[in-house]
Amino acid sequence: MDPYEHMYDAGDGNDATTLVLLHGSGGDAAHFMRMGRMAAPHAALLAVEGNVDEQGMARFYRRVSADEYDLEDLFDRAIALSGFLTDVLSRHGRDPSRAVGVGYTNGANMLAYLLFSRPQLLGGYVLMHPTVPYKPIANEGIARKPVLITAGTDDPVATEDNVRNLQSWLEGQGANVDVMMHDGKRELRDEEVERLSAWLDQLGFVDRARSRAMSTEV
Repeated sequence: MDPYEHMYDAGDGNDATTLVLLHGSGGDAAHFMRMGRMAAPHAALLAVEGNVDEQGMARFYRRVSADEYDLEDLFDRAIALSGFLTDVLSRHGRDPSRAVGVGYTNGANMLAYLLFSRPQLLGGYVLMHPTVPYKPIANEGIARKPVLITAGTDDPVATEDNVRNLQSWLEGQGANVDVMMHDGKRELRDEEVERLSAWLDQLGFVDRARSRAMSTEV
């Protein structure tokens, strides 16, 4: 049995790109699947459901409190998730170098750790409102890795200073980093989905989305 509930959509069958979608706290795979389809109408989509239950909210790792993460749990679950992703991408015949991870809030934090520790797991990384409450891990595999970071200038958790520090650190590792800040807080906005679509197109991952992005809070 798979360690993670997940949804897979092969897209139109003509796009080699796969979006690997990790929802935010309290979100679910189906909701984030809809966001992924708006960003990339033709790509394959793999939406993973967090397997930690926090008072009815699905998450990818445990918290000690609202503002304190269980880092040991995060690190251990990242190992399990990386193995699962390798297996399920292979199972569906998807090229991991053409797979782009897209994570929001707690999904972005998990994805960030995968980027630090196993950068070759995926071809690109999109971190929406990430928080990195630990010292990142230097890794030569991060060099030239495409990374998009999005957040709100008034986000009380993924603050602009934190985002810029993460950008600076990744660029110091040689990553190709793009940052998009909107004037909101923690919400995931239309313009973030639109920027994701344009970023994927710019890097040659997928065709530019031809559908209108939807508003969502995941």
